[in-house]
Amino acid sequence: MRLVLEFQSTVAKVADEPERNEDAVCIDEGRGVFAVADGASESFDSRAWANLLASRFVELPAVSPEWVSAVRQTYDRGWDYNSLGWSEQMAFDRGSFSTLLGCEWREDLGDLEIVSVGDSIAVHSEGMKIVRSYPYTSAVEFDERPRLLSTRSEANEFVSAASFNNDSGTVWRLSEGSVVLLMTDALGQWLLSENHTGSRLERLLSVNTDAAFTELVLSERREGALRIDDTSLLVLAVRSRPEAK
Repeated sequence: MRLVLEFQSTVAKVADEPERNEDAVCIDEGRGVFAVADGASESFDSRAWANLLASRFVELPAVSPEWVSAVRQTYDRGWDYNSLGWSEQMAFDRGSFSTLLGCEWREDLGDLEIVSVGDSIAVHSEGMKIVRSYPYTSAVEFDERPRLLSTRSEANEFVSAASFNNDSGTVWRLSEGSVVLLMTDALGQWLLSENHTGSRLERLLSVNTDAAFTELVLSERREGALRIDDTSLLVLAVRSRPEAK
């Protein structure tokens, strides 16, 4: 069995300014590795930081202190600090921050290995019903300040903790037809705030074009149900491999 990308879309906080979208998505469907990162708006350049984290995870899906340090060094090399103005240097020194949600499909085991730092979430559904979600399981958890990966080394000390792998990772056993949705926080809070009716999940799974996803997001924003923020979604599904001819 393989894990395939069924749908992918994103809507920026300001819908007609997609260039300011600070969410990042990176995919290697052939290897079964997928990543979503959500850059924090108050950061110096969270868009670049989120993109580096997502792309690095797909290259090497094994988050560790050394892994984070390597991504930080790549980020630092992208800037000429001395050419920045003093206010830009101050912002650079404060750092850039981002969530990271990544998963790797283990076809030999039928397992999906998930790593999550922050409030982007994975949702496992079967037959239009939510089976489980990670790392959050309720909408109220999104009101807490999430832990984020940073371009400042001292802000990443939690990655060195002995408990990091247990605190930031899980494994899901999946079967043919299982669906996994990866999403950034605004959409995750919207989905988990529903009282088990399943209609929001059905709406998400029925969307199959960028235009339809954009309309859903904008409609829910107008209703006040969906927080105005960059909003990204990946829909993955376990499918059998075609028989060799």
